[in-house]
Amino acid sequence: MKHPSQEDLLGYVLGALDAQEHRELQQTIDQNPTIEEELLRIKSSLMRLDELDTAGPRTGLARRTCEAVANWENAQVRPASLSPADVSVLGLEPQPHSSLRAGDADDGDNEAAAPATKKYPAIRERLFHPTSWSIPDVLVGMALLTICAGILFPAISYTRNNSRIVACQDNLRQVGVALMDYSSLHNGNFVAIPSAGNLAASGCYAPILKDAGLVEDDSIFACAGISADVAPVHIPTREQIAAAQNENEMNHYRQTMGGHYGYTMGYCENEKYCAPRNMGRTNIVLVADQPSNELTGRRSSNHNGSGQNCLFEDGRVVFVKGHSFAGDAIFENDYGIVAPGSHQWDNVIAPSHLTVHVGVVGQ
Repeated sequence: MKHPSQEDLLGYVLGALDAQEHRELQQTIDQNPTIEEELLRIKSSLMRLDELDTAGPRTGLARRTCEAVANWENAQVRPASLSPADVSVLGLEPQPHSSLRAGDADDGDNEAAAPATKKYPAIRERLFHPTSWSIPDVLVGMALLTICAGILFPAISYTRNNSRIVACQDNLRQVGVALMDYSSLHNGNFVAIPSAGNLAASGCYAPILKDAGLVEDDSIFACAGISADVAPVHIPTREQIAAAQNENEMNHYRQTMGGHYGYTMGYCENEKYCAPRNMGRTNIVLVADQPSNELTGRRSSNHNGSGQNCLFEDGRVVFVKGHSFAGDAIFENDYGIVAPGSHQWDNVIAPSHLTVHVGVVGQ
């Protein structure tokens, strides 16, 4: 088995491969799990710009700088009183013995009035010359730069977060197209979560869409708002899931087969599970950023907890702040649990590994 080149692995991480190259490389990765470690190292080295998301300069730096400038001016330090250590800090190096310049040899009076040597240059001239920068100028300049940095870095961070939200929305729209195509082939029904078997989990929608030939690229199930240290999304096939050798392998598939998104759990009617149907409703969520493991609110952590992208039944993708839409909780039913909705208008988006238990409290 030929080991992929660094160029191919880099193209895989950046999404620069075409569909055929991506599938071939994905098969190689599936057969050689050690390649995933190289992918993680490459992805980690490419995400250094994430440091821009860190907090900016400490607050109060501009104020402390201005106070230092005011104290310096009030002190009215005389240049002649500077010690040799101060001179070294200010960058005023001792000067060599001066000699007479050309044309000054006959100026005896000036030579008598001025000393023959100067240990240091004229400090006042160096600091307060009209064409030079004084210490207050430098400090004020530093304060202005600090203020500009405090404004610029949050703006850059906001722009990067917004671009990740938009990239995530583009992926969800492609998932929505696949779901719409699936419903048109199944009498208006969306993917139903099986009640038993290896596929009996909320994340089954992704392998089912993939095996139906409606999705060719696993990366559409990845959210750009996820941190850089997460492995690339790989959606297993139904055959791989059915061939799971043990419980650990099965749990791994259930945890990851939905990608970075959660899928609707449908609803219950007369104690019977009902799969979602394509009715073109504007307030029914089909897929959304995967919910966190929090017990309260259960908002998604895909975008640092600021909200989640939601794919609605009519094909729209909207970024929703908080954990509810139009007064209805996105990640739990009307009883406050993660289980199928109590009626057809009750949204419940579940993480990939959860199964459907009618009449049983969810996790």
